[in-house]
Amino acid sequence: MIAAPPLPVREIEEGYRAAAALYPWNPSMILWRGWEYAAYRRFELPEPVLDVGCGDGRFFRAVFPNCTDVVGVELDEAVAAAAKASGVYRAVHRIAADALPASTERFASAFANCSLEHMDHLAAVLRGIHDSLRPKAPLLCSVVTDRFTTWSPLPLVLEAAGAASIGREVQRGHEAYHHLVNALSRDGWRAAFQQAGFVVEDEMPIVPEMTARLFLFADQFVHLQSDDAEQGGRLSAYLQQFPSFHAGFERVLSGVLAMEANWQEGIGLVLWLRKAS
Repeated sequence: MIAAPPLPVREIEEGYRAAAALYPWNPSMILWRGWEYAAYRRFELPEPVLDVGCGDGRFFRAVFPNCTDVVGVELDEAVAAAAKASGVYRAVHRIAADALPASTERFASAFANCSLEHMDHLAAVLRGIHDSLRPKAPLLCSVVTDRFTTWSPLPLVLEAAGAASIGREVQRGHEAYHHLVNALSRDGWRAAFQQAGFVVEDEMPIVPEMTARLFLFADQFVHLQSDDAEQGGRLSAYLQQFPSFHAGFERVLSGVLAMEANWQEGIGLVLWLRKAS
């Protein structure tokens, strides 16, 4: 018997539509962010909120439109500037996350959207988040699991075509592009959070195998380099020729969800944690 999905399929499809509005011509972002959006909508973040690895703020605003007291942390200079200009954040600290806490302020909750797997010195990052929070405050985050590195279909296709070495290079390049230094197992993530002083109160696997393989194929293609440019720009321009792309892609996604056989394992994980003391 196939277990029920962790969320109603209609909510996952609503998440895809929300992600498509933000990233209209990027199929892999629609797939990944759609799942995150659907999962995050189950939770409320008490304010003030610390957003760790905040990006440009667009996704935070889409998920939590009623949060108004938010402080961002972002290392990339251009992205931090976009976050400051977005109007989403009361303040943006341009520092490495392992330098937290950035001020004496203590936050009522923290959010880390798909950022922790990219951060060097994970233990220091988690300790910094812990020390930035008030007692018993929650942390909501998504992370990449070890399945992200083992379910990639493009290297398998290249191996079957007699180009195994190219497939391995594509895989290495994809992981390097994402600076994927913490693709931990579910148990590995639990242990890391618990060691930092967090209690896991809820967790949800996201992007199960069939969806994951479609996402990984698209994402690896998008980030392939050719003539000093990624294929993503060419793919975006190509998809814009088709006015019905979004309606058709949503039907594809619904079909892929209908094929999922194991909803309890995915290439991502959303966790709701609480500072132990």
